[in-house]
Amino acid sequence: MKKRIAILSLVLMLALSACASTAKDVSAPSGAMVDTNYGNESYSEAPMEAPAVEDQGEIKGAGQERMVIQTASMEVSVADTVQAMQATSNLARQLGGYVVSTNRWTSTSYNNVSYARTSVTIRVPVEKLEQAMEAIRQMSAIGKDGILSERLSGQDVTSDFVDSSSRLRNLKAAEEQLVVLMENTEDLEATMSVFRELTDIRSQIEVLEGHIKYLQESSDLSSLSVEFVAEASLQPIEIGGWKPQGVVRESLERLVRSFQDLVDFLIRFGITCLPFLIPLGIGVYFVVRAIRKSNAKRRAKKAIVEQGEVVEIEAEPKG
Repeated sequence: MKKRIAILSLVLMLALSACASTAKDVSAPSGAMVDTNYGNESYSEAPMEAPAVEDQGEIKGAGQERMVIQTASMEVSVADTVQAMQATSNLARQLGGYVVSTNRWTSTSYNNVSYARTSVTIRVPVEKLEQAMEAIRQMSAIGKDGILSERLSGQDVTSDFVDSSSRLRNLKAAEEQLVVLMENTEDLEATMSVFRELTDIRSQIEVLEGHIKYLQESSDLSSLSVEFVAEASLQPIEIGGWKPQGVVRESLERLVRSFQDLVDFLIRFGITCLPFLIPLGIGVYFVVRAIRKSNAKRRAKKAIVEQGEVVEIEAEPKG
């Protein structure tokens, strides 16, 4: 009985020491999308080898390079959107990356003309991201004006990687001790307790290995999403030499100028005239009010007089 209690106490101590450092969430960093499939290789099929215990000093040392997950997006107008999508896919392979997804759909312009639009998401080595973006810029049909939008963002995950690696080392050390303990345990109940703890720790190890692999691959391979727009769909409206968009622009400019002139007039009027008009308006208000009161009193007196005369006429005896 004492031996069983001692074994169970040892199992509990090992589990607590291994799990104490795993209290933090090991999910993907906030704001990042977790890719559960990299090149059709899942975490369970190709688990990353855990960093060796003797290498942890280098991982936790000051020499650890920053790990940044870079994500870029672009919108470019091109002459042929399908050809541009295929060229971008080939570019990803040439730079040592791969294609994540492609998409193609149709949009209709003002004159009911359909244009093909495409999008493609690729992953390329982080050191070749700018090269890939520059190659896509060159696909523009009208030079720099064809770059409709461009965005580049980065997320530093160095601290997450170092913490995850440290927790993985502790879990692997606890796993080794539990394996030795289970091999030397003869009591069935104690063996099952050790086995349950060992299973739980191995599950945590697999989650950490997948998380670390995600951080490594995401920082090594940057994500670039590109949407291609047909350059013809962006051309200004022109019918028989008449460009209605020019008339619209000119009309809007005139409207803005008229509004500006009105605002300028109101500002000048308020600054130069209001200081004099306000006292004058107050005086006129009281004068008009006094005149109205005087007229009201006169009308009241006249009504009283007329009413008195009527009463006298009615009071006179007949014949």
